[in-house]
Amino acid sequence: MKKLLISLSLALAAVLALVFGALPYYLGIKAEESLAAQQKLLSQSGFLTVESHQYQRGWFGATETTVVRLKPTLLHNTGKYLPDNLKTVLKEPITVINHVKHGPFAGGFTPVRAHVETEFKYHPEVAKVLARFFGTQAPVSLTNTVNLGGSGELALSVPAFDYEELSGIKLNWKGLSGTTVYQPEFTAYTHDYTAPSLQAKLADKGDVALENLHIRTETTDGGNQLALGSSSFKLDKFSMQWKEGFDYNIKINELVNLVTDLQIGAFINPTGTVAPSKIAVEKLSFDTRTGENGEWVNSEGRFRFETLAYGDEHYGPLDINVAAEHLHAKSLLAIKNKMAELSSKEMTEEQIQSELLKTARNEAAGLFTQNPVLNVKTFTFKMPQGLVDVKGRLSFNGLTRAEMNDFSAMLKKTHARFDMQVPQKLLEQLAVNQADNIFSVNPEDLAEGRASLDDINETLRLMVESTVNSMAREQYLTVDNGNIKTLVELDNSRLKLNGKIFETAPEPEFTEADMLPEGEAAASAP
Repeated sequence: MKKLLISLSLALAAVLALVFGALPYYLGIKAEESLAAQQKLLSQSGFLTVESHQYQRGWFGATETTVVRLKPTLLHNTGKYLPDNLKTVLKEPITVINHVKHGPFAGGFTPVRAHVETEFKYHPEVAKVLARFFGTQAPVSLTNTVNLGGSGELALSVPAFDYEELSGIKLNWKGLSGTTVYQPEFTAYTHDYTAPSLQAKLADKGDVALENLHIRTETTDGGNQLALGSSSFKLDKFSMQWKEGFDYNIKINELVNLVTDLQIGAFINPTGTVAPSKIAVEKLSFDTRTGENGEWVNSEGRFRFETLAYGDEHYGPLDINVAAEHLHAKSLLAIKNKMAELSSKEMTEEQIQSELLKTARNEAAGLFTQNPVLNVKTFTFKMPQGLVDVKGRLSFNGLTRAEMNDFSAMLKKTHARFDMQVPQKLLEQLAVNQADNIFSVNPEDLAEGRASLDDINETLRLMVESTVNSMAREQYLTVDNGNIKTLVELDNSRLKLNGKIFETAPEPEFTEADMLPEGEAAASAP
């Protein structure tokens, strides 16, 4: 009996030795499969180039070495927007070394395929730049735990630093940390990252600060080769102060021309100069959700903040909830593929816009011809002038590709219905602001009192008020406590306001006599 027990014990020990000796080797094979799937995703990235890759597997561990760099074409296309220090970091390759331990207890007491510690090696010039900020700390720390089934978790962190230059530039960064939880072969994954604080003083130019940034995304592979899921961006506070004015010109007319040949004058574009001031936004959030139903994609976005202070004026809350429904998946994929293609080419902004425009009119025309719907579920914004409240839908029904370049045909296929409330004082202010960018008064005229911008502005306010009162009498709108309310409907090229077809007054007829002073006009009469 004792011999039997000894034999069984020896056999069990041999089996356990075999299992625990062979198991790390087997899990090493499975770990290499998991990391190969992640390597494949890296090589398919639209913004990175894999210059070399090696994987050396042993019995209990492995070393994976990958050299990557940002695509030079992408850096070329965006370089003018980046500071020199950042361009220095981005233009050089980075060597990523994964130190892999595989075995059932490589990551602790919980059985796993492997535990990976990642080391980053930088070009000497890049390392010099990073050392100015992080000192002797590693700029990025990354670990990867691969579970037995092929799922896993990446944990990433960027350490805090306090940086200052003699020029007066100061950066106080409290770090970033978070995880990416993924399913086998990254068919689905969830990012969850937080950054407590960033304070930047830009010498005598101004300063920027943010507090408690939280980003969370959930992504899955869709049946149409499009990423689906949801995202959440939350920020407790964002503030910015600038001490120099800057010019702006929002080219709305070019947006109209993006998918059509319709040429609208630049006079509609808001232009002007933003004077030195400060802005502070609290409790800002942006949430998205994207799903698919067969060959159609539905996407929804919601943007909110509680308060916004701009100079001495206070705004908020703001709540915008807009959904794009019945979007043609193949057309979205065409846009996605075109953007990936353009990222690998050195092009100017005009060339990129031209290529995207060509795609929108051709391969991606289904975004307009397959009966899409824009659903404004909520648009409420409390402003100093009052509350803006808009909700409604806009759709194209039966639009063809040829009709996209014909305004009358597009209008006939456009259906819209919007319930709107806008403060009258806001319309008056918009008219004044736009006029300030068009009209000017000579300094000598101001000095002599022959002209005044205040007079022009008051005239514009009276014109807006007169127009509003006239439209209210015609029952196109109602005015309640200074708020303009109306129901806007567009169907079969007919515009209705408050259920009444909108008709413009006929243009007055002028003769040459009308252009003469009253006395001369009477003298010239037959």
